[in-house]
Amino acid sequence: MLKSIRFLPVVLVAAFVRPLPALAQNAPPPAASDSDDLEVPANPVTVPGPTAQKPLPGASPQQKPLPPAAARAPAPAADDSELRRELAELRARLDAVDEAQAAPKTRAEEPISAKPVDLEKNAVSRPVPTGVRIGGYLQAQFESNQLSSDQLDQSGAPLNQDRFSVRRARLRLDRGWEYANATLELDASTTRGVNVGIRRAEGSLLYRGKNSQDLPPLLMVTLGVTDLPFGFELLESSRVRPFMERSAGSLALFPTEMDVGAKLSGAVAFLRYAFAVTNGEPVDSLPGRFPRDPNANKDFSGRVGVETHPLAPLSISGGTSFYQGTGFHAGTPATKPSFNWQDTNEDRTIQPSELQAVPGTAATPSSNFNRWAYGLDLELGLRTGYGLTRLVGEGFVASNLDRAYLIASPAPGGPELREAGGYLALVQDVTAWGQVGFRVSYYDPNSDFFRSVRGRQVPTSLATRTLSPMVALRMEDRARLSLQYDFVHDYLAKDSRGVPTDAKNNQLTLRLQVEL
Repeated sequence: MLKSIRFLPVVLVAAFVRPLPALAQNAPPPAASDSDDLEVPANPVTVPGPTAQKPLPGASPQQKPLPPAAARAPAPAADDSELRRELAELRARLDAVDEAQAAPKTRAEEPISAKPVDLEKNAVSRPVPTGVRIGGYLQAQFESNQLSSDQLDQSGAPLNQDRFSVRRARLRLDRGWEYANATLELDASTTRGVNVGIRRAEGSLLYRGKNSQDLPPLLMVTLGVTDLPFGFELLESSRVRPFMERSAGSLALFPTEMDVGAKLSGAVAFLRYAFAVTNGEPVDSLPGRFPRDPNANKDFSGRVGVETHPLAPLSISGGTSFYQGTGFHAGTPATKPSFNWQDTNEDRTIQPSELQAVPGTAATPSSNFNRWAYGLDLELGLRTGYGLTRLVGEGFVASNLDRAYLIASPAPGGPELREAGGYLALVQDVTAWGQVGFRVSYYDPNSDFFRSVRGRQVPTSLATRTLSPMVALRMEDRARLSLQYDFVHDYLAKDSRGVPTDAKNNQLTLRLQVEL
């Protein structure tokens, strides 16, 4: 009896850590007395003494007695039910995961991506995905111009144009939601000295409708520093533009692609539309620019176009644009009477005949004038085994809208300036590694210009024609090395007889663009 109690803990531990067959090999408990009338199972914890079970009457002699209850392992049925329950739960979870992967993702479930992406193919055609998008690029170049001279102009600025420069260094951050979007883009350049400014800063409210995230929203309202919807070239980003700069006419009418205002844009099937109301003052730091809009009138612009794919390798896009606004002619302040002295005999002595009186003048008020422009553009794209072939054409007519080349600022009652221009460009991909292109552009800043020749006023053309061949080497859409030569033909120079002739102002540009 004492021995049984002494080995009781060992039996209990073995019951939990050893399998059932091992427990069956233990010695059976001592047999009960023949005089016992009632079978009582052994309970080594609470009942001491003989606890062996008495065999049932009629039991076969080979039947072994049952082991003690405390030494028996948990029933296999209970273990199986627990395992089956856990297995059922795991299967339910796997089925839920499979259903979630098979079901189409909703816009709210799309992951946030921070990799650089191209969202600038066209300002009115780019998608507005959800999540965070970070991108940027750097354009460093060497340029050489025939007008370059190792001299200074009257203001002290150098006339040298053979130089290295950073044309653009831009960093862009986009954050999109289901019904809103924000974009901030900074631009650094050394073209006119080292300067950093805002290239784009806009916030938008949008409604996607049934348009997927690969398409522009159905309706989007944007406020801030945003793109001007006019033509094709103005809306094409310099990040993907094959040529170095926009054509002369586009640069004259729109010195920058941006303005401060509000814009309504969207896409309905193959239709693209955008309308904007802006200050009408170019957003740049050139001398003579007003720091803010000088008049209360705002400018209106818009473009309505289409983007279609009638065939798998063929794409057609085009549109019509308008610009209607109010320009500002600055007045002059009042001046006091004064006199000038011109030392004609160079004796450094003031003589009465050398003095000239200059009367004072009254101030002249500032005034506004109307300006407008209308344009058409068309782009054809054909993808073949050699790559993509693009043919782009654009033309416009305008009035009093030149703000960079021959600035239009007619005085009250003065003549208005009529501008006209356009370009035709052909670009061919040479496999995925090369690209060649050719562009011819035309711009006339004043169709009614007269010039005095030998004392007579004769009509003279100020038109500029530019031929621009281009060749580029591309490296997996991460880097691009481009070479472009501009043959500029105009009548801005004079020969020894005073007759207008072609100015020597051709330009060579070598540029390396690298994605950030």
